[in-house]
Amino acid sequence: MSPSDAAHPTVAGLSEEAIIAAVTTRCPTRPSPYGPGDDAALLDAGERRVLTTDALVEGTHFLRPHPPRALGHKALAVNLSDVAAMGATAEAFTLTAALPPDLPIATWHALAEGLGAYAAQAGVYLAGGDTVRADGPLMLSVTAWGRLPAGADPLRRQGGEPGDLLMVAGAIGRAGLGLERWLALTDEAATRRRWAPPDRSITDPLLAAHLAPEPPLWAGPWALAHGAHAGMDLSDGLATDLPRLAAASGVTLAVDLDHLPPDALLGDLDPPSRAAHGEDYGLVALVPPAARDAFAARGFVAIGRAQQSAEPGRSGVLWRLGGRELSPVVPRFSHFA
Repeated sequence: MSPSDAAHPTVAGLSEEAIIAAVTTRCPTRPSPYGPGDDAALLDAGERRVLTTDALVEGTHFLRPHPPRALGHKALAVNLSDVAAMGATAEAFTLTAALPPDLPIATWHALAEGLGAYAAQAGVYLAGGDTVRADGPLMLSVTAWGRLPAGADPLRRQGGEPGDLLMVAGAIGRAGLGLERWLALTDEAATRRRWAPPDRSITDPLLAAHLAPEPPLWAGPWALAHGAHAGMDLSDGLATDLPRLAAASGVTLAVDLDHLPPDALLGDLDPPSRAAHGEDYGLVALVPPAARDAFAARGFVAIGRAQQSAEPGRSGVLWRLGGRELSPVVPRFSHFA
């Protein structure tokens, strides 16, 4: 073992019990069988719940310099965003982690601290999970679930109607600009191979939007309770997610990019670029016109309207800027492009 290895011990020297304990002692939990400790956790089935799962993989979703507390936060936040987008109140989650042997123990502990801090902030608890060794990239996979109001159907992508207003809650484009800034800071190959210091903090709000997003978890449950016809999480950004919403509801969405929520942090970033960026983690909803004032008072912004598609069975998005129609906005990122 080199002096460097001794100064920065890795998870390869820990038992599986110690690796697991690093998470369970830093996250809110419940006694078994509702929390970790048995082969599986018990989930009460007396109420309707929604469930989601999402993975973050090193090299695809994050780089090694990603501050570990922020990474733990993000791994949970992106999943709770999906739960909330269905109108559910997030309740609990499980974590599966594939750990490369050179992952420093201090990094793993900091990641668990960030995960636990956001879990406490969001009012959810860790119900269990799994840890494995990976002779490859670090991978974090969270499965989260939440409870729907008694007797309520979830807020789904289908259900929008011609005449509905297209309204959004949350920042649009901030995370994408933060990602560009982050990649510029971590451009050298050697930098990308180094794990971030466990205590690295984030003060730049644009970087924070990418590294440790804060989804508006209130928006989905509130929209469901106040009559939204349809909605979805903006995890992939307007350019990717609006065509999905249009297709599910069988409408055409006319989007006025001039009406995107004002954001002084974005400087002169043009509206089409804001729409092309991803990882906004806001909520987009199709709202009956009569509910416009209530939604606006709660912080939703109208950016367009649903209309009857020109051809039966077809849907899509019409992008407008300055009163003129634009070519389709092309997303900046696709997993399989």
